Amino acid sequence: MYFITLTVFAASFAVSFLIHVYIFNLSLYQYLGASLTLSFVVSLTVPIIFVTYPLYRGSQRGKEIDANLVYTTGYMAILSAGNIPVERIFEQVIEVETCSAIKNLAKRFMTNVKMLGLDVTSALNEIAARSPSEILSRLLAGITNTAQTSGDLKNYLIFETQRLLHLKREQGKKTIGTLTILAEIYVTAIIMAPVIFIVMLTLLSILGNVAFGLSPTEQMNLLVFFGLPMISLVFIVILNSIIPKEE
Repeated sequence: MYFITLTVFAASFAVSFLIHVYIFNLSLYQYLGASLTLSFVVSLTVPIIFVTYPLYRGSQRGKEIDANLVYTTGYMAILSAGNIPVERIFEQVIEVETCSAIKNLAKRFMTNVKMLGLDVTSALNEIAARSPSEILSRLLAGITNTAQTSGDLKNYLIFETQRLLHLKREQGKKTIGTLTILAEIYVTAIIMAPVIFIVMLTLLSILGNVAFGLSPTEQMNLLVFFGLPMISLVFIVILNSIIPKEE
């Protein structure tokens, strides 16, 4: 991160200095001040990206795990009914799991047990600490406690599956309510508002009024070809963040 930040700062300073020299007629101190300011702003985006991107990816993987965990838990409950040990359960999960985030954590568990020589409890605690999903971390902690105390893993996994199904139903209700509100906002922002603005701009074009140096026709083209796609893109991003991802 430090190396890329310094590289971006130096490159942006050189490019900015050349642009200011060839385009603007300023003094040397003004060239340096403008170039340093622009380079600082551009290079500041590098550490921001380095910090925010892992948090974003962790959040996305956590949502992916939460959306698919109920199926994994149900499958584990079926396997535990045959008194299969925890290691064998995770081996079967690796073979059939379609969610990459859960599958990677299961592979890490098997790596800790078979290659690094950790016991089951330590391996479960390790992947629980690395899990981006709090629900999965609590589930792994519960498996650890159950294995150490009663050993009745089947009933615990059945209970967790039922609880996750209940949470999934509640989440589905909340998602439907949110989508209903977004649908009303979408109709207002994408359908009704542009029609109203187009009618207003059409009337203004007859009167020949000019606003912000743009004629009504130019404003209408700006609304249709730039405004509506940008608003639609915002709605796509919002929907992508609200709708849970399932595989």
